[in-house]
Amino acid sequence: MRTRGNRSRLEQPLARRLLIPTMLVAIVLGLTGDAAASHTGLLFGAPTRIKVTMAEYSFTPATITVKAGAPLDLILENKGSIAHTFMVYRKPKTEHKGTSAWWEYALANTYLQNIGEIMVHDRGVFVVSGTSVAEVSLEPGQKVTVTFTPSRKGAFEFGCHLATGGGGSHYKAGMKGTLVVK
Repeated sequence: MRTRGNRSRLEQPLARRLLIPTMLVAIVLGLTGDAAASHTGLLFGAPTRIKVTMAEYSFTPATITVKAGAPLDLILENKGSIAHTFMVYRKPKTEHKGTSAWWEYALANTYLQNIGEIMVHDRGVFVVSGTSVAEVSLEPGQKVTVTFTPSRKGAFEFGCHLATGGGGSHYKAGMKGTLVVK
C-alpha cells in the first residue's frame, strides 16, 4: 500500500509533472526575451526600436529616420477605433486619384521588397516572414513589430490607404508620413 507522499512519477498529476519543464522553458524564454533568433539569424530585439502609433487619421511620429544597414524593429500599434494599414513606398511624383490607384502603386513600389528577411511578429510569434511585405494591417488595439534591415537610402513615404467612404481615404485625411534612410 502506498502512502500519499510515496507516489510513483507516473501517478503524479499531469500539472505537477509539467511544472519543472514549463518553468525551465519560461526561464529560457525570459533570458532570451526579445533576442530570440529566427531561422536565418535576424534577431527580434534589433538595436534600433521605433514605436509608431496609428490613430484616426495620423501616424506618430510622422517622420522616422533610420540608418541603412542597421537592423530595425518598427513597433506598430493601432490605438485608433478602426483598422489601419502601414505601407511604405517611393513617394510618387504626383498624387494618385482614387484608393485603388494608390493601392496598386504602393503594392508595386513597396520599400519592403527584396531587402532581405522581413518579419512581422507579436511577442515572439511570427505573423509573417518573407522578403517582400507590401502592407501591415492592424485592427484596433493590435500591436506588431516589423523587423528588417533598411538598405535603400533616401526618403520614402508611408501611409494608410484605406477608404473612408464618399471618395475619401485615411491618407487624404492626413494619415501619411516619411521614412528617411541615411
